[in-house]
Amino acid sequence: MLENFITQLSTYLLSISGGSLMLVVFYAGVFVALMTSLGSLVAIFAKQLPDWSVEVSLSFAAGVMIVASFTSLILPGIEASKSFLPAGIGIALGVLLIYAIDTLIPHEHLVKGYEGPKEFKDKIRVVWLIVLAVIIHNLPEGLAVGTSIVYDIPTGLVTAIAIGIQDFPEGTIVSLPLAVLQKKRLQPIMMGILSGVAEMV
Repeated sequence: MLENFITQLSTYLLSISGGSLMLVVFYAGVFVALMTSLGSLVAIFAKQLPDWSVEVSLSFAAGVMIVASFTSLILPGIEASKSFLPAGIGIALGVLLIYAIDTLIPHEHLVKGYEGPKEFKDKIRVVWLIVLAVIIHNLPEGLAVGTSIVYDIPTGLVTAIAIGIQDFPEGTIVSLPLAVLQKKRLQPIMMGILSGVAEMV
C-alpha cells in the first residue's frame, strides 16, 4: 500500500514539475520545512503551560536528537565507511562546533545584560544551544532529501516523509521552550520556522 502511494506520488510530482528533478526536490524541501513549521506552532499554547514544561521539552529534545543522531547518522556512517574513524571525526567536529557557538555567541544584551527571572538565566542559554543545534542538524537532512531524490525519486520521497515526521517534534523543540521562558509567541514560532527553512537551503 505504501509502495503504491509512493509510486503514484512520484508520478504526480514528476508530471506537475515537467520532469524536473530540481522541482521535485524543491517540493520535498517545502514539505519537510512545513512539517517543522507545523511543529513550531505548538508554541501558540505556551502561555497556558507551566514553567516545568521547559524541562520536559528540553528532555524530549535531547532524546529525539540523540536517537536521530545515532540511528540515522552515526550508525549508517560507521556501516558505510567500515570504520569508526570518519564518524568519530564527525562527532568530534560537531562537539567542537557547538562548543565554539556556546563560547563565541553572546547570550546577553551588551548594555542591559540578562533580562528575565534569574532562575531562567541558564535555561535560556541551553535553549538557544538546542535551537542552533537543530538548525545545524537540519542542513544535512535537507541534503539527504535532495540527494536521495536525485538518486531515486521513490527512495527520496520516503526519506522526505520520514524526515518530515521527525521534524514535527523538532519544530516543537525549537519553539516551545523559548515561548515558555520568554512569555512570547511570535519570535519562538519564527525561530521554529527558520529551523525548517534551513532544510531547504
